[in-house]
Amino acid sequence: MALRNQLLQTLKERIKSPNFWFEWIILGLFFLSFAPVSYWFAENTFSETRVFHSLITLSIAIILLYRFETPTLENALELNPHCQKSLKISLLLLVIFVLSKISLNFFQLDSLILNMIYSLSIIASMVMALSSFVFFIFGTRISRINYSSSITFILFLFLSLFMIQVDWPLRALAAQWSVFLIELLGQSVDFFIANQDQSQSSPSLIIQFNGRNFNVASECNGFGIILNSALIGLLLSVYKRHSFLNSATNIIAALFIGFTFNVLRIISIILIAPFLFQYYDFIHELLGTIYYWGAFFITWYLLKGPLEKAINEKELV
Repeated sequence: MALRNQLLQTLKERIKSPNFWFEWIILGLFFLSFAPVSYWFAENTFSETRVFHSLITLSIAIILLYRFETPTLENALELNPHCQKSLKISLLLLVIFVLSKISLNFFQLDSLILNMIYSLSIIASMVMALSSFVFFIFGTRISRINYSSSITFILFLFLSLFMIQVDWPLRALAAQWSVFLIELLGQSVDFFIANQDQSQSSPSLIIQFNGRNFNVASECNGFGIILNSALIGLLLSVYKRHSFLNSATNIIAALFIGFTFNVLRIISIILIAPFLFQYYDFIHELLGTIYYWGAFFITWYLLKGPLEKAINEKELV
């Protein structure tokens, strides 16, 4: 039976119970209490293209896992054990958030670690509240997908907070490696830092090739493509229950893939653009899209994400 038919049949049975409405209202109100935080993250995600693209690819990866596992409903539309567990974790994280906020504001403690705990605890609490809501609707058979997705989504929201801080280091690395590889191809290329413009928060990184200057702007720092690959690596590692060492290896490999594809994207633009400079914007977007999704599929394939059939137990080890 299709999932929507199972859900509809379960709903018809549960809707007559007073407990269903009580549980639904309590759970809904608890999740709605995170509305201000959810709105803030949603607003920032949709306003920043790179983060929004990472959200899209993460959503596609989760859908692929669901598509190839095809779970059935069990203990749906009720406060099942996994739903209760997620709620308890969310409440505990909320307590940690309140304590860290008190420490920061009341006791005037200014610590980097404390600030990270403050941000991470509210993010994780919000995601686990959403996880409990998902468990309530779809039951316990989706536990592997839901927990894996929750952990990955927590990391996604947390890392998105540091996009500005990592901009300059990522841009510098991408530019240096791009110049190094272009020189390996026997091409003459120059690399320099332009004077800082008052309208910019950091100096411009310029790669000069074939008489033209290419600015390695913030959009070229690779944050989106690297974040995308890292999230896929984490999602598959947690889902397949890999050991810590294997998970770390997968995430490092995913980071390398993301960084490499971003450098290749910059090199391709620099080498191709001079011949089609009148179509520069189109070439820039086209190559960016190709390498972005190329990194996604390569990471998915190399880390053995499901491709053709439902995942069985042998594939999860």
